[in-house]
Amino acid sequence: MTPLVSEQKESITTRLAFIETELSDLTKFKDTTWNTYQNSRDIRRNIERIAENLVNACIDIGKIILAGETDEIPGTYKEVMLKLGLKNLIPQNLAEELANLVTIRNALAHQYLDLKWDKIKGFLATGAETITQFASIAQKLAT
Repeated sequence: MTPLVSEQKESITTRLAFIETELSDLTKFKDTTWNTYQNSRDIRRNIERIAENLVNACIDIGKIILAGETDEIPGTYKEVMLKLGLKNLIPQNLAEELANLVTIRNALAHQYLDLKWDKIKGFLATGAETITQFASIAQKLAT
């Protein structure tokens, strides 16, 4: 891997701090049920915004890492995550899990409430672990 320059390291570190805060906030909603999600606009909005924020931060970090590794950044966010795995910058299975989280992020803007719930439920169950694994790798790259 090409060593990151100080600006890249600083940018990653800032995003990692943001991820840590958002993950902490997400724990409040871990046991959210369909009824609560459906009936509480505030809770639904918080969960969806946190999920979007977390995935966006991972995408940003992925793009920063790839910027030093390739001449061309992939055209989609899902491809950004997958390319991290293809270049062996993160484990391939983690890249695929992150690509799935990008799909959840995209669904938040485009699908109906009941269809989003299945994706959100999955995010609440495993998203934090996936993002924590990615953050750990990114932290090592930024130091």
